[in-house]
Amino acid sequence: MTNNEIRVRIAPSPSGNLHVGTARTALFNYLFAKNKGGKFILRIEDTDLERSNEAYTQNIFDSLKAMGLQWDEGPDVGGAYGPYKQSERLDIYTKYAEKLLESGHAYYCWCSQEELEAEKALQLEEKKQIIYSKRCKNLSPEDIEQFKAEGRKPVIRFEIPSRQLKFKDLIKGNVEFDLNLLGDFVIMKSNGIPTYNFAVVADDIDMKMSHIIRGEDHISNTPRQILIYEALGAKIPEFAHVGMILAPDKTKLSKRHGATAVSEFIQQGYLPEAFVNFLALLGWSSPDGAEIMPLDEIIQKFSLDRIHISSAVFEFDKLNWMNGMYIRSMPVSELVERIKPYLQEFDLSIYTQEQLETIINAVKEPLVKLSEVTNAVSYFFGDSINIDNEIQETVLNTEESKKVLTEFLGFCEGIDYGDIEKIHDQLGEFRTMMKPLKPKQTMWAIRAALTGRTHGADMGVIVSLLAKNRVILRIKEAI
Repeated sequence: MTNNEIRVRIAPSPSGNLHVGTARTALFNYLFAKNKGGKFILRIEDTDLERSNEAYTQNIFDSLKAMGLQWDEGPDVGGAYGPYKQSERLDIYTKYAEKLLESGHAYYCWCSQEELEAEKALQLEEKKQIIYSKRCKNLSPEDIEQFKAEGRKPVIRFEIPSRQLKFKDLIKGNVEFDLNLLGDFVIMKSNGIPTYNFAVVADDIDMKMSHIIRGEDHISNTPRQILIYEALGAKIPEFAHVGMILAPDKTKLSKRHGATAVSEFIQQGYLPEAFVNFLALLGWSSPDGAEIMPLDEIIQKFSLDRIHISSAVFEFDKLNWMNGMYIRSMPVSELVERIKPYLQEFDLSIYTQEQLETIINAVKEPLVKLSEVTNAVSYFFGDSINIDNEIQETVLNTEESKKVLTEFLGFCEGIDYGDIEKIHDQLGEFRTMMKPLKPKQTMWAIRAALTGRTHGADMGVIVSLLAKNRVILRIKEAI
């Protein structure tokens, strides 16, 4: 690795499916790395053994791949700076902790939970800042032996110096913290598991991260992490903290607003490329104001200085609009393949590939999500259809509709079912025959009889693909 090589990472915890917030952070890291010719690394932070689950790890892999974000190094592809799972790096954290103990930047703390709670209660009562009192900083050998005899297991605390800490955030600008307000914090638990702030620094040092791009909810962790870098004599990476993603009501995005995991959006029928395009615009804007952009184009245009300081609002309406745009612009042959998982309840073998493409072309215009296609194409399958009571009463049970359908039943014998354009002409002739009825009355009756609906695909396509036998059967059933 060269000294100026760009190396960034996404380090999700496998305690749930990949959240859209983490996915957006991953995307920004990926875009930055690829724009600069650098490396994008995936690390799994699975030291929370109780909550970590291998199924969630797989979901992280699958979701990032679906988004087109292929990592250069990671648990499954390896790399020069592994292991890339924290649970496989425990001996590394121990070595770093010992280094901090030896240099005097850290010390053993033997306090019990009860003692810590009592100390906190006293500080609250006295209206003091709630920080650890350093009571274990200068214990005598006798005190330590006593604690060992009691069977206590110590944690390791990092000692916070008394000063101001400043750093330049690439998005937020200059940030300053008063370290007197922090207090000595635990870096290694009594069971030998590192805490987040310690493990992440050890990993980022070993993996030679040049930049840390993450959500602004991590900004309060930054001073602790910078202090650990300094204590270990390591180069401090550049930090960039991105505004949060809020729900449309400006509260934290949660399940009550709808899907929050990438896999949920994809299962619902959002195209991964549309979803990535939408995520990129949550907090970043293209220099030319463009909105619909493939990933390669976004990479070319991306820069940290165009990330907004404020939080971004997750607008479901905009995602739906964008997904619809992608659906309509996709080549129909590819769209059919993307849509097939949502057509499993139908016997697709009754149609050729060309006919399936004709169907999808005819119904795609109003689609917002791929999953909506199941309902949109249902009347193309099966001999008969279900007609709801409202359409039965308001459309099919009128005297005008009964007259239309009775006349159309005879007209069906002469239709050229193999030629959609000819069907359009023949339907035009039929509308003329039915005057003085309005064309809308005529076509509503036929459409309702054939599809159970008053709007949908082009009538020429419907008549052609249902073909003579099913058209006649459905007209008879409607009559």
